[in-house]
This record gives sequence, C-alpha cells and structure tokens, in this order.
Amino acid sequence: MPKADSAGPRKRRQRGSINAEDILAGAFEIARSTSVDELSMPILAKHLDVGVTSIYWYFRKKDELLNAMTDVAVEKYARLTPEVRADDTWQHVLIEHFMSLRTIHQEDEVLSDLMFIRTSTYGRDAAKKTMEIIESVVAKLVADGFTPVNALKVYSAIGVYTRGSIIHDRVLRLANAPTVDPARQRNMTDWSDMPVLGKLIDRHAISGTSDEDFEFGIARLIAGFEVFLAEGQDRRAGSARRPAATRGGTTGRAKPATTRKPSTRRAAS
Repeated sequence: MPKADSAGPRKRRQRGSINAEDILAGAFEIARSTSVDELSMPILAKHLDVGVTSIYWYFRKKDELLNAMTDVAVEKYARLTPEVRADDTWQHVLIEHFMSLRTIHQEDEVLSDLMFIRTSTYGRDAAKKTMEIIESVVAKLVADGFTPVNALKVYSAIGVYTRGSIIHDRVLRLANAPTVDPARQRNMTDWSDMPVLGKLIDRHAISGTSDEDFEFGIARLIAGFEVFLAEGQDRRAGSARRPAATRGGTTGRAKPATTRKPSTRRAAS
C-alpha cells in the first residue's frame, strides 16, 4: 500500500492522470481540512479534479478507501512507535510506549480517527502490525516476570487509560471547554465557597488531561504494578469478590482484603 500520508499542498495534475496514491493523498487532505466523516467520493473527485468514476476504478466504495487510509495510518504509527529493547526495564518500556502513543495520536487527529474510532476498517495487514506492536510490549513484560495473562492485563489497563486521556482531551478541546485552560477557569463560576479548587484553578487544569496529569497517572499505575509483581501476582487479583452468604440465606459482608502500602519507588524513565 503506498505511503500517501502527506499534509502538504497537492500539485495539480492533468485531467485523467490519477492513481491510488494520488487518491489517498487527496483523501487525507480532505480529512485533515474537514474530517473523516465528511469525506465522500464526490467531494474527493472534485478535490482531485477528476470524474468520480476515476476513483471508483480503484476504490469501489468508501469503506475500501477508509481501509486503505487506515493501512497508511497504521504504517505511520508502526514507524513512529519506539522499538522494545531487551536491555530496558519493563517500566521504561511502558512509559516510552504509551507516552509515544499519546503524542502520535495528539499530533495526527486523522490517524487517531482511523485507528481509534473506525477500527472496523482494519485490514488483515494493519491488524497484524498493530498486534505485533502489542505482542512486543507484552512479551517484554513476560520476560521480566509477569505471567502472560497478567502481562496482557497490565498493557490493557494502561492502554485504556491512555486512549481515554487522548479522546477526552480532544472532546473537551473541540467543545472549547475552559477546563483545559487554567487561564479561563477562573471565570467559569464563583469559587469563593470552594477553597481547595479555588487555590488550584489558576495553575492546574481541572480536565486532568495535561501532560503533567498523564505522566502522574502512568507513574501511579506502574507503581501499582511494581507492587503486584513483587507480591507474586495473585491470580485472583482483579476478579470480583462477592460477599459471602450467611447460613440464614442473607448476605453478609466479606472481610475487607488486606492491602500493602503502595510502593513509593519511582518508575524508571
């Protein structure tokens, strides 16, 4: 699949001289200027100054075009994702991997739309590439002591946190929400009877999606996984504990589980 992920100005072609790479480049241009949702075959044909049948010659429907765009997006993501190195700590691998993922998606919203929102457009090759990236991180966790099941759970937990942070921040910015900007939060409401928030709003975004917030969350998650690994990875961890039933048929409260104080050791960076 051609690498047509170009945001630069498109050079005009002679009418009739069209190929798949030109079509993909034009599709990305439209998506970046409007959105993936607003992309259509007639709009793309007009943008490329060709008849719509010229596009249908290469892509019979929009889904096929989106599949090809997703292939391009996944190629870019794979190219920019840091390689997992055997001599790195698992903590460093997780931090580098997910901070890079966040940066890639924040800097390219079309890539984010194709890979996060329209996952049904993944072809077999694109799906294989994304799974190979996950495999490399999960395999590193296994090599450093996690069971395969727990390694996948660790990856999934931080992955969901990362994707949620990316999407939540984007939604708030599209809505022009003041909670992403400390300079605007003061005028949201009367803070006089909220002394804690009143002292924070001028220097910290309430949205919780800043770089500082994200790094804090990643560090705390990893600190928890360090404790989990040190304690021997109880295979029951994460499973729902149901209250024990009494002999009389009523439900009693289960004895609270004893937990250790979280490790204060800072994750490797």
